[in-house]
Amino acid sequence: MVASQDGILVGLAMALIKWPVVLPLAASVLYILFKNAPAAPESVQNFFKDFNVGGHRGSPLRQPENTMASMDQAKAEGADLIEFDVALTKDGVAVILHDDTLDRTTNLTGPIRQYLHKDLTSVNCAAKFTPLAINGPSTPVTNASMPTLEEIVIWAKKNNMKMLFDVKDSDAILVDQLNKLFDQYKLHADGIVCSFFPIVIYRIKKLCPQILTGLTWRRWFYSHTDLESRIPRFSGPAHYLAVALDVLNVWGIKSWLPGFLGADMVLTERSEISQVFIDQQRAYDRRVCAWTVNDLNELNWMRQTLNIPVLTDKPFLIEQIGKPIKA
Repeated sequence: MVASQDGILVGLAMALIKWPVVLPLAASVLYILFKNAPAAPESVQNFFKDFNVGGHRGSPLRQPENTMASMDQAKAEGADLIEFDVALTKDGVAVILHDDTLDRTTNLTGPIRQYLHKDLTSVNCAAKFTPLAINGPSTPVTNASMPTLEEIVIWAKKNNMKMLFDVKDSDAILVDQLNKLFDQYKLHADGIVCSFFPIVIYRIKKLCPQILTGLTWRRWFYSHTDLESRIPRFSGPAHYLAVALDVLNVWGIKSWLPGFLGADMVLTERSEISQVFIDQQRAYDRRVCAWTVNDLNELNWMRQTLNIPVLTDKPFLIEQIGKPIKA
């Protein structure tokens, strides 16, 4: 009996000794087996060679965000790409809306997932819009419908604008719709799909490796709702679990996660941008794009010195990039 117990203890000791070797070995095997390949280098190069400054939700300080008027404004101000947020209605129609609810930007209230698309005929996406108090060439619209994803795609193709699809819904239905739209409208040279959620990027790449994808990130995304990290998403133990997830997420983004997903770009919150980070990503043939850059000095630094594309709420500043800044 004693000998049997000794054998068990020896076996456990040997397993513990080997465990530090087994874990990374197993992780490496799983990484290789399940990792996605990025898009072809020539496809990535062709997309980014004409992508310099993108309008974040169009030109949201001069026209209501994520509306056709905002996209028109961004184009008129010199943006070569439009970024927009994709959400799903109750009946699975992809529409353009940033928030989970309609409250902040429209005349309706409640989660978008509680509305059928036909119930949105009365929605006014300009209802709560206050334009930036600057002199501009256009008059803000006072009534704006909520575009469908397909309407935005058709507009972008017609106007020769590149597209950044910001997907905040991990629903497989939306992933399938995106794949079909890319095929139907031949968007592979014109669009990139980005998301904070790795599962979205993984599913897109697994479904269609030719679609360009970007992993969006900011520090403390999972634990806080705001950029300043002052408003927790959760309370109690859930908050600390989210903080731990954020730590792991940042570590993953700076090491293995984009490569595993097959991401072609890392869409990075502006305060995390540095030459070191850009060089690290370029070493893996990944592009870096900064969001959301609204200061002219910072725009100049990122475009002129770092040579990376940016998203901005102020595409009207594009004409000033590279010019002397008045004191």
